[in-house]
Amino acid sequence: MKSNIIDIKSIINSKNKSSKNWDKHNFLFKKISIILENKLSELNNNFKNILLLSTDAGEALEIILKSNPEKVLFCSPFRNLLNKSIPKINVQKIESHFDKIPCKHLKFDLIISNLCLHNIEDKKNHFKNLHGLLNEEGLIICNYFSGETLKELKHSLYLTDEIIFKGIYMRIPKNPEMIEVSDQLTEIGYKELVSEKINYKIYYQNVRKILDDLKGTGENCSYKSRMKGLITNNYLKKLDQVYKINFQEAEGLKLNCDIISVCGWKNKKR
Repeated sequence: MKSNIIDIKSIINSKNKSSKNWDKHNFLFKKISIILENKLSELNNNFKNILLLSTDAGEALEIILKSNPEKVLFCSPFRNLLNKSIPKINVQKIESHFDKIPCKHLKFDLIISNLCLHNIEDKKNHFKNLHGLLNEEGLIICNYFSGETLKELKHSLYLTDEIIFKGIYMRIPKNPEMIEVSDQLTEIGYKELVSEKINYKIYYQNVRKILDDLKGTGENCSYKSRMKGLITNNYLKKLDQVYKINFQEAEGLKLNCDIISVCGWKNKKR
């Protein structure tokens, strides 16, 4: 399905640029990789062939390799981030968008979709394609940003837009909710679904620091129809004031990040 909303080219360009200073801003990706580590530890399965789809620079891959799989295919459209991960004999890197995975004739024991879902417009079709790549008793693990992520920033942007422009501009797409993804997976045929929500509260000194981290991880560019040049110094000053009025806490400016981790089997385990 051709994207009408998400600007894939801009996302790829932004993520590739982020590789230069990635290690200064990737703290959240490191934290989220721990979710994956705990999940794999709980499952205690010997997954031999693994497909990893991820928007990071190899943080999730490092976790996967601890389980000593025979082969891992690491797929990402972000060349510079893909190349930051350390080469391994049992790891094959594939530069491809998550909707166009060039391995239709392969089968995997485990597929991991790590923080990719917000960059995919036709999510149901994406899950359907992954279902076809799983072995009969294969498992999918999907970690994704949920709807409450960045809610303070979104609200502050809306309020600031109203003050300065007398209208609202959409800059941050809505992330999928847990029930929405679970329903899609169930409809496709995934079995024994288990979902959990993990919440992170991050605190910043000012709004510029928030925007720096988003840009530093390439998570600042999604909408095709976004208006460019709106965030001026004057806008940032007002945005910071609005944010502090509504979301200032003792630790600083609060920013919410909700991660949903869902796993499901292609067929019920025996």
